[in-house]
Amino acid sequence: MRRMDKPSPSMDFKTLFSPERKPRVLAVDDQRDALRLLQIRLQNAGIDCTTCGDGPSALAFLSRDMVDLVILDVMMPQMDGFEVCRRLKADERTRDIPVLFLTAKFEMEDKVRGLDVGGHDYLSKPVEQSELLARTKSALRVKSLQDQLKQQLHLQQQLNELHQGMLTEHWQKTLGQLAASLAHEINNPLAAALGSTQLLTMDENLDNSVQDRLQIIDRSLQRAGQKLRSLLLIAQNSKHHQTISLAHLVEDISTIINFQIVVNKVTLKCDLDDACTWQGAPSELARALLYVINNGIEAVTGQPQPTLNLRIESVEQHCIIHVVDNGPGVKPEVKDRIFEAFVTTKSRPPHNGIGLYLAKEIIQAADGQISVQPGPGGVGTDVAITLPAYSRRGCIPKL
Repeated sequence: MRRMDKPSPSMDFKTLFSPERKPRVLAVDDQRDALRLLQIRLQNAGIDCTTCGDGPSALAFLSRDMVDLVILDVMMPQMDGFEVCRRLKADERTRDIPVLFLTAKFEMEDKVRGLDVGGHDYLSKPVEQSELLARTKSALRVKSLQDQLKQQLHLQQQLNELHQGMLTEHWQKTLGQLAASLAHEINNPLAAALGSTQLLTMDENLDNSVQDRLQIIDRSLQRAGQKLRSLLLIAQNSKHHQTISLAHLVEDISTIINFQIVVNKVTLKCDLDDACTWQGAPSELARALLYVINNGIEAVTGQPQPTLNLRIESVEQHCIIHVVDNGPGVKPEVKDRIFEAFVTTKSRPPHNGIGLYLAKEIIQAADGQISVQPGPGGVGTDVAITLPAYSRRGCIPKL
């Protein structure tokens, strides 16, 4: 005679979940002996079973831990099974956990009520081993399929967001090409205007007031030409390495973001070491810096006295660019994943967690490193970009 406490060979619960873990069940019943017997039966079937003696303790357990199935007695003191199930289904974190009601009552009204509050199925007392395993496996199969579907939907969402990010990146490159073309078109008349102004200043017969005005025009045109050349250097989509001053590059980027700074009422502070020189593709580094700086602007927007500090320092044989904000900072549980794709601490659209990920890819491709740490005094965030310095003898070896 086969023992009922021993599962049949067809009851293979391991196929429902990944090989590295057992299915987890929480059994809730105020009858201690019945609860212990239920736990033994499930454990013998290869299921990890935890028990609770009442509804409040079950809710407290599920607030800090997760299971794949809840087997819930209906008739319990303090809080009956229907109320426990209702609270589970009202919580977004636990709403997808199937609930098997355990009851000695067979009234149709109770069964309908259990289904109305979100129950998956019923087990009748006294519980037969074969029925217990069959209904448990059915509920676990539903949970497994739900988890697979949620994972597929999550992956599809990630693919859609990545596709959108690629389209955005493509548009940014196209916009850069248009900006480069426009800069070339503007540069020619600008150079002609500057040359004509300088020729006029050589006329000694002009009044001093006219000479002064021409000198003002000359300085303004030269400044515009310098900024145009800098923006052209950033906008061009070139992988060609050049030796550049990081301070000048950051100053040029400050010009680009000036509109965002003004609109969001952010105070921008710069402390730039002019001696820091780097060799690489300036357009790529500028793109990475824009991702990081825009992230900082978004972090401080809406904060009291929003401030962004751009600082460059030379440490041994490396140049470090610090982008420091006084925003809310990065939570410890997110810090280690902040440079992963689709990880973001911002809830408002269009944030999709792509900016810092792309910045990391660009910096690492340039033989650099990027890290995040709390700002001065533990306030805000300091994103540090470390790059190999460049000297006359060449670029310092990789980090």
